[in-house]
Amino acid sequence: MNLESQVVTDPAPWKVLLVDDEPAVHDVSRLILAGLSFEGHNIQLHSAGSAAQAREFLTRHVDVALVLLDVVMETDDAGIGLVQHIREQLPDSDMQIVLRTGQPGMAPERDVLLRYEINGYCLKTDVTAQRLHSIVISALRSYRYARSLRAMLQRAAPSAISQGLDSTRSALAMELAQSHDGDLVLMQAQPIIVLTSNQIAGIELAPQWRTSLGLLPAERVCDAVPEGPVRRRIVRWLLAQACFWASSWRAILGVSVPVSIPVIGESLGDCDTLEAIVDAVRDAGLQRGALDLLVSEATLLSGHPDTRAAVETLRAVGLTFTLADFGAQTISLQRLNQLIPDRLKIHRLFVRGVVNDPERQALARSLVALAQTLNIVAIADGISSDSDAQFFRWEGCDLGQGDALAPACAPADVAEFLQHGKRPPH
Repeated sequence: MNLESQVVTDPAPWKVLLVDDEPAVHDVSRLILAGLSFEGHNIQLHSAGSAAQAREFLTRHVDVALVLLDVVMETDDAGIGLVQHIREQLPDSDMQIVLRTGQPGMAPERDVLLRYEINGYCLKTDVTAQRLHSIVISALRSYRYARSLRAMLQRAAPSAISQGLDSTRSALAMELAQSHDGDLVLMQAQPIIVLTSNQIAGIELAPQWRTSLGLLPAERVCDAVPEGPVRRRIVRWLLAQACFWASSWRAILGVSVPVSIPVIGESLGDCDTLEAIVDAVRDAGLQRGALDLLVSEATLLSGHPDTRAAVETLRAVGLTFTLADFGAQTISLQRLNQLIPDRLKIHRLFVRGVVNDPERQALARSLVALAQTLNIVAIADGISSDSDAQFFRWEGCDLGQGDALAPACAPADVAEFLQHGKRPPH
């Protein structure tokens, strides 16, 4: 098959490269995508019949936004070889890559997702016209976001941004340093619900600090407070709260209720943070699995050399890990494979109102499928309607959080919900 492109009049079309050795796939895809546009720009579909032709095309076109890629072509691993070429030789980390295969046994989904930076995976037999539209539009949106963010950072004046952030952080750090433990904290308890049975699976403690800037969540406090005595005090206070409520709820029920608490720190390998967590768990005498650490992608998947050892140490004393806001940032599948969390929370951006947005549905399905592939428990965060809850139920998502399931409340009000199944008051 010769390289060919669909002629469009748009001066700056989105370039999509379809790589497949079956001519019929190109013909059908061209019909399905004909006339499709995104943000006022046409989609220009290019075709390559082999990985070799695709390499040749990519050397002449550096602005390809999306590659729809067959796995098995001139060789059984031709598609995977092209992925390596794109990521390592070009190299291009912005280009979106979606694998489409009719022979999943030749490229097991789990292996593909874990080893390569691939943005999507589907079987050709499962791709309908509507789903192909959703795949393409979602990929173009991700590509546009990645390029826009890169351009913004290049244009920004680093010194001006740094000075403004440093001033704000210093003022906030001083404000927090002068407070006493708990004086500024509004603590909320968010039940975590099993979607298939509506039973409680755990409680997430969500602290917010009252400051001159308003209520700030844990991640903002982490940004403001440098390593040192103030951060250690905050970490120890949060852990003490988690251990206290875990012990209290166990006394009420007679069984452990897993309690999730956010980690304040850029790295689990930070000696002060690690020591504080281990000491708190041992002093509280909690059962294994009673305490869960809610960590950001930046903390767990940053590549910090001490993170792996820290995770092993904390798991040895019975802790579990939940990856927060999953899907909101670029996902490093290689690092995710190295430090697989016990649970992941799908960002509420992909949860709220999902039934009314086909593109959001496609993204949510992909995130749930990724969790299932990696054997990680998925939590849909921010469920605000029964229809949203039903959607994630049907998709096989394990757990959910949100007002439609059980609204957040003060920790002291959770006991009634745990004992009698009554929804805690707003």
